[in-house]
Amino acid sequence: MHNFGFDLRQLRAFVTVASELNFLRAAHLLHVSQPTLSQTIRQLEGTLGVSLFNRNTRSVALTEAGEELVKDAKKILDYAQKFIENADDHVRGIRGVLNVGFLTGTGVDLMPEVLRAFGEKYPEVRVLVKEFDFSKPEAGINEGMDVAILRPPVSTEGVELEILLEETCVACLPQAHRLAKAANLSIYDLLDEPIVAAPSQGIWRNYWIADDYRGGRGAKVVHEAATVESELQAVASGRGISITALSTALFYSRPGVVFPPIRDMPPCRIAVALPQTATKAARNFADIAVNVAEAHRAREAVSPAGHRASQRANPSIQ
Repeated sequence: MHNFGFDLRQLRAFVTVASELNFLRAAHLLHVSQPTLSQTIRQLEGTLGVSLFNRNTRSVALTEAGEELVKDAKKILDYAQKFIENADDHVRGIRGVLNVGFLTGTGVDLMPEVLRAFGEKYPEVRVLVKEFDFSKPEAGINEGMDVAILRPPVSTEGVELEILLEETCVACLPQAHRLAKAANLSIYDLLDEPIVAAPSQGIWRNYWIADDYRGGRGAKVVHEAATVESELQAVASGRGISITALSTALFYSRPGVVFPPIRDMPPCRIAVALPQTATKAARNFADIAVNVAEAHRAREAVSPAGHRASQRANPSIQ
């Protein structure tokens, strides 16, 4: 059984000589000397155990075997070129699979724009989106996701964050609550209230139950909710209040809850997160997310005082 130890360089030499039927011209095209090219062809013939050319001092012609084998050689070179191009596409992030983590309720209006823009620019990348609930606020960036859209703060070390948008923090109150009709609230108005919290422990949960404002006193956590829907259901039923983002009021509002803004709590943020060893495709996704967010902010800045703009200016929505 033959050991087919030929390489692409030898096949390329074979195809070039077969095309030119002249060793001198073929050597010139391949940027090698004629003796080197002749030696390469002899090596290939020795490996294959068959003569590829009939040659004398005046002419070069393919043998019967050479006529057949040159067709296969061209196919192999074509496949090799496609193989190299495919590998290069993966390196450049324009082909392959991209796993995107997404924290529930985060960037609800932004995420579809980012996915659409990425799909238009990189149609050969298959994007798999996985939604994570409040028990995993890192949105999988520490569990194998290539990139994630989430709300800081997150405690995962080595994660690279790029802030996309900022939002007003709002209180989520039952409609019958004593503060429900307030135009806006202080965070200190809420500290004695029973509160609905995320099931996860750590800085993300602490942020949303306003631990930084409590002076060491624990929050009165009366219920844990892993999703926006379960959070609003708990508030609407009067179990407690919660602190959330303005987009919750815009996209998840329902009868029985109101969302007065919190005037002295800094805006919360939406970010795109990358692991330490981010792929090129993940970085491409992050770049597009940043660009889409910039366009989003620009539209918000110049939009007329329509429904959405008025909600942002006065987000106490019932």
